[in-house]
Amino acid sequence: MKLDDVLTGVVYVDTNVWYMYLRTDPDSLGRIRLFLERVIRGEIEAFVSVLVLDELFYRLLLARVKDATGKNPLDVLRENLTGALRAHAGLIEDALRKLMTLPHVNLVGIETGDFDRMLENIEAFALLPRDALHVAVTQRLGIDAIASDDRDFDQVNGLVRHWVINVPVE
Repeated sequence: MKLDDVLTGVVYVDTNVWYMYLRTDPDSLGRIRLFLERVIRGEIEAFVSVLVLDELFYRLLLARVKDATGKNPLDVLRENLTGALRAHAGLIEDALRKLMTLPHVNLVGIETGDFDRMLENIEAFALLPRDALHVAVTQRLGIDAIASDDRDFDQVNGLVRHWVINVPVE
């Protein structure tokens, strides 16, 4: 189901949805804004794990470094991590903190028990570890919907993916 077709319910929001919103992807911004408006009004309860914020911070850092330097951001970080963080971390932190203050956006942690579930999910659904850990969090919380453009989640039984651009492959 398209993300903007989600009218109510509980949804785990993956990194790429927040990334497209913060990087203002013109192709997807309207769809994501409509979803977030429903979250803010309380029609949708959104859950975000610390893992999502970790991934989002890193991806935003890479994008900002590339925008600022025109160079491979990994090379820049290897050469001058302190300088890159000094230049960009504050703005990224502000953006993430603002997202987490939105009404009906719930920040959840990773728990020890999620590790065993992650390993099970890797094998059961042929997922990479981070995706398997996201699924473990949704399973622990009893959430059966994920807002994500990652098609790998389509193979997870019992999890419905609400997409922005990447239509599920049937």
